[in-house]
Amino acid sequence: MDDQAVTVWTVIKRFLIGWIIVGALLVVVSCVRYKEFIVTAFANNTWAWINAIIPIVIMVFTIGYLTRSLFR
Repeated sequence: MDDQAVTVWTVIKRFLIGWIIVGALLVVVSCVRYKEFIVTAFANNTWAWINAIIPIVIMVFTIGYLTRSLFR
């Protein structure tokens, strides 16, 4: 067996890795258990997300285009 010294960083790493593993496991279990609800919510809200994001995308491309044309 290794006689390795336990440092603060080792404890923090183990803590964070444990939380990441448990969080990923909970996400997988939730996606399997509530698949129908997630699919329904995604289908109902897809157009709302598209309608919210498209104006922002248009503004970003317009500002980029105007900036490029300004410095030509």
